[in-house]
Order: sequence, then C-alpha cells, then structure tokens
Amino acid sequence: VMREGRIHHFRELSSLALRIAHEVPGAAIPVARKLTGKGLRGCSCLILAPPGYGKTTLLRDLIRIYSDQWKLRVGVADERGEIAALLHGVPQFAVGSTVDVMEGCGKGEAGLLLLRSMNPQVIAMDEITSPEDVEALTVIAHCGTAVLATAHGSDLAELARRPLYQPLLRQQIFQTVIRIQRVKGRRSYAVEEMPCST
Repeated sequence: VMREGRIHHFRELSSLALRIAHEVPGAAIPVARKLTGKGLRGCSCLILAPPGYGKTTLLRDLIRIYSDQWKLRVGVADERGEIAALLHGVPQFAVGSTVDVMEGCGKGEAGLLLLRSMNPQVIAMDEITSPEDVEALTVIAHCGTAVLATAHGSDLAELARRPLYQPLLRQQIFQTVIRIQRVKGRRSYAVEEMPCST
C-alpha cells in the first residue's frame, strides 16, 4: 500500500521469508590469521560473496576480533539490526567490548554520525547498496578511519562492472578484499590485498 509515493504497509501476502540472524563465534579466525600474516591487522576490508554465503556472520565475528583482540574502537552502522541485535541498547550478539552500535537508521547516515561523535578507529556496515552508503564510506576512509563492509558479488571483476562500486574501487578505499567461496560444499576465505588508499 503506497502513500505519498512511499510504501506504507503490505496486505494480502502470498509468501513470507524470515531471516533469523545468528552468530558463529570464531568464524573470522582464519581471516584474522591471514590478515595478521600479511601485516594487515585493522585494515579496511571488503567482504565479497554471493547472497547466502555468510557475509554478515563473518563481518560480525571480524568486528569482535577488531574490538576484543586488536583493541580497536569500532562503530557499527546496523541499519536492520542484523549485526548486533540490540535489545534496550545492549547487543545480543558478541560484537566486542569496544563497539558502539547505531541501529534503525540508514547505514550512510549512521556511519557519518559515528565518525563525528564516537571517535572510532574502524566503522563497519553490512551490504553496500546505495550511493549514500558509498559516499559515507568515502568520507569515513578519507578521515583516517578504517572501514569494514560487505557487498554482493563473486569477485572484483564483477564488482568493477557495477557503477555503484566503481568509485570505491577507483579511490582504493579498501586495502583488502575477503572473498567467501564454497568448494565441495565447504566455506573457504581468500584474502586479497589491494593498493593502499593512503
């Protein structure tokens, strides 16, 4: 049902998809080891995979590692409440002890508010899907704050063909791309370095 050009509510549903967020503690340990081995602890990372491969699960656990193991202040722009699952302002998932979460507003807006008010060393957001997200990530990265983000795609070549992501790649916002792959039904992680944006 539309009102004033916007979706107001739905009726006469024919199907329903329920997404139930869950955490997998330790999911990001193999990635963290690879980042440490390459001297890229705390760097800006883009997690890249097709839908349903576990991007949000990996992002959540990587946020925890950045916070608890690497002792970095992390701001999380959690638009839909899938990363931290706040309840009365308290994360229900283990995202780390030095994490501030903004939930329920647009990722771009939340990221910029976190940047201006919370003194983060890293800002994380799930699913870059709009020009506002891209603009916010660009501002954040050029203010000296690392970014963690996810995007749908199989590889960088596919991402580079999409106009939305071209500014991020052209400006070298990310130092590392983490590709999630499935080989014989098992999940694996490829960590690829990119030229540094500084």
